[in-house]
Amino acid sequence: MKVLEMDLKKGIVKVKVQSKEDAWHLYNLIEEGDYISAFTYRSKKEGEDKIRSKKGEKERVYLKIQVTDKEFQKFTDRLRIRGKIVEGVEEIGAYHTFNIEPNMEIKIEKEWKEHHLKRLEEATKKHPKVAILAMDDEMATLAIVHEYGVEEVANIPSYRGGKMYNDSYDEKEYYGQILAKIKNLNLPLVIVGPGFEKDKFVEFAKNELKNFVVDSTSHAGMVGVYEALKRGAVEKIAKENRITKEEMLMEKVMEEISKDGLVAYGMEEVEKALEMGAVDKLLITSDLIKNEGLLKKAEWCRAEIIIIEGEETRKKLEALGKVVALLRYKIS
Repeated sequence: MKVLEMDLKKGIVKVKVQSKEDAWHLYNLIEEGDYISAFTYRSKKEGEDKIRSKKGEKERVYLKIQVTDKEFQKFTDRLRIRGKIVEGVEEIGAYHTFNIEPNMEIKIEKEWKEHHLKRLEEATKKHPKVAILAMDDEMATLAIVHEYGVEEVANIPSYRGGKMYNDSYDEKEYYGQILAKIKNLNLPLVIVGPGFEKDKFVEFAKNELKNFVVDSTSHAGMVGVYEALKRGAVEKIAKENRITKEEMLMEKVMEEISKDGLVAYGMEEVEKALEMGAVDKLLITSDLIKNEGLLKKAEWCRAEIIIIEGEETRKKLEALGKVVALLRYKIS
């Protein structure tokens, strides 16, 4: 995402969407009541004395809407922002939906707060996607690590065991199918799994693979994918990847909880820690960004506010009351 214009006194930031992943950042930046302006397409309004245009014909117009709701479709990277028209056409008060796509320029008008600006700064950085291959001698699972979650994209069976056993199966065919899927993705790759199967695959594909690392996990499949994230294997390729950071933060949280250490969770305990100035990092779910009282206390405490968005990490945080604080020092 590229920032084209910023006037915080007027509450205006204009951005250019450069990739589909930018849609996820905009989904978290844009809130109900904000004003969004952009070029879009809308059905032509027919005058009584004009020749009727073809049914469904649309014209390009510049509209400003006040946001009422939004929808982000995971793994299709589609973002739809709906709201009431306030400027641009005669139908003031009618509803219109912006379909956010790469190369669109969007003006956002809102009350910009510190966590919004941090999100905006993060959105301007490059966060490359990473693929993880978790395999053994029975199955290979390929997944993509997005900034908003982990997408399972392929399962390739080896047919070496069980009901699907085929004694004429060629090992090279299994590896070849895996390699073809990897090449189609064209992403940095982490190869994990138990035993030596992953190493045999690397030996087979070493002349075709470029940006990759190999690590061991106890499992293949999606269990192995998430194990690789927790172990930090992905960081060898994508140190700034959000999902990896979240997995490691939640591992730190669980470690501190297990030893009754530097952690507080649940709204009551976290607010107490904030009032004492003890919070170093505040982990919250996205719906709590509207809790102005909580965020003001965090800013007063100079705590780093981290919005947890990955599917698995968010579930863990929700189980702890949607809010967790990693502390600078122990509180009673």
